[in-house]
Amino acid sequence: MALPDPASALCAFLLMFCGGPPIHAGKHDHIEARADTPQLNWSDLGMNGLPTGTVTLLLADIEGSTRLWDNQPDQAAAAITQLDQILAEVIAAHDGVRPVEQGEGDSFVVAFARASDAVACALALQRAPLAPIRLRIGLHTSEVRMRDPNDPTNYIGPTINRTARLRELAHGSQTVLSGATEQLVLDQLPAGAWLSDLGTHPLRDLPRPERVVQLCHPDLCNEFPALRLSKAAATHGLPVQLTNFVGRDAGMAHVRQLLAEQRLVTLTGAGGVGKTRLAVQIAGEVAGEYDGGVWWVDLASVTDPDAVPISMTRALGLPNQPGRSTVDTLLRFVAGRQMLIVLDNCEHLLDTIAESVLPLLGASSSFTLLAT
Repeated sequence: MALPDPASALCAFLLMFCGGPPIHAGKHDHIEARADTPQLNWSDLGMNGLPTGTVTLLLADIEGSTRLWDNQPDQAAAAITQLDQILAEVIAAHDGVRPVEQGEGDSFVVAFARASDAVACALALQRAPLAPIRLRIGLHTSEVRMRDPNDPTNYIGPTINRTARLRELAHGSQTVLSGATEQLVLDQLPAGAWLSDLGTHPLRDLPRPERVVQLCHPDLCNEFPALRLSKAAATHGLPVQLTNFVGRDAGMAHVRQLLAEQRLVTLTGAGGVGKTRLAVQIAGEVAGEYDGGVWWVDLASVTDPDAVPISMTRALGLPNQPGRSTVDTLLRFVAGRQMLIVLDNCEHLLDTIAESVLPLLGASSSFTLLAT
């Protein structure tokens, strides 16, 4: 007896569960959809729709939700109801799947088999009429792990943890992507959308820093304050010291006072007097005072004056951007950021620093430079 081809077998299987008149196995090309045929619910068949393997996760939460509930409870309830309705429609339109566990409080998780679908979903959510709700969204792509292989309804492990830490960096109405997701969607962005490089940053409690880019679109707010780096992740490239810092309290206090009052502070002195050690100690102590972090740039090995801006972009984790000068890349990065950059061992490059680095001070009124 001849066996039916795979397509015929699938049609027969679907009709068995979804209803419909009997058909001949060889006539599947002429099947017409019935309006009254119910949608197949895979969970009813013991199958879960969560994608496995390499997956893009979207994690979001509501900025200031506690304050909204406390001050405007009725408006908050109506806004959450509207969010739930829009969320269901947008997720379905972009082939997303929500795990059973949605995180704490007002947060939610959506999984996508395709990174481009995740980005399109994030854009649709940010463009949706959700006021007064403002979503913080993080997107990351990597291999996922199921909490229970026998009940694959939730994710656990490094991928979802990294996505959550990435989301922590964002402000309300801002969507940030990891470097892994960026590489997958560069050529598949929604119409009119583009990505803005925000640099490489450490993530709370995670050993590896992350490249961060922002999803931008003419319909969205694209200008935000510096990323919300935790105090524990506020120092970038600061040299590890193997000895305790003893004494020099007066000098420390004086330099800290200067940093509070001036935007350019220079430590001078003969070689070996301890300028670098003092700068390291100060940078570590004041890191929590700069929302944009403290960044260390060692220029000791730089002999070509033209390489100073390049060394700075590398220390800041900024990639080369075609069509944009290195100095312009630096200017765009520091603009609006409350940050401290320490230029160590720069005495042999003073002319270059005056020409290409000092203009950075004019790009941001909250940017401070400490040089040794």
